[in-house]
Amino acid sequence: MEFLYQFLVVGHFIGLAAIVGPFLVQMRKNSDFAVTAVFGGAITQLITGILLTGVAEGIDRDLDYTKIIVKLAIALVVFVAALLGWLRARKNGNDRTIKPFFHAAGGLALINIVLAVFW
Repeated sequence: MEFLYQFLVVGHFIGLAAIVGPFLVQMRKNSDFAVTAVFGGAITQLITGILLTGVAEGIDRDLDYTKIIVKLAIALVVFVAALLGWLRARKNGNDRTIKPFFHAAGGLALINIVLAVFW
């Protein structure tokens, strides 16, 4: 079970990189955002985060449920922002109108990192 937990942590980090990497690289751009990568990362983060909580409960790790709920709420907003940006990119092309969704997803993912480290 410990191997599964560690495997999920790696997947969680990959999802994190898929959100934060494009955000940091493209933060100042006005078009051609990597919304597909951010959307895929948001899905990965959400699924692996939920699975990590379940596996951690199964191997008797001490969990801070308040922290988990706050991080889950932020992850859901990241997912919705990434989804809306991805849908708008499919409909209208990858232009300036996607920027608020891209920045919301990337910025909130950074906040989630800070919460994970310092809480």
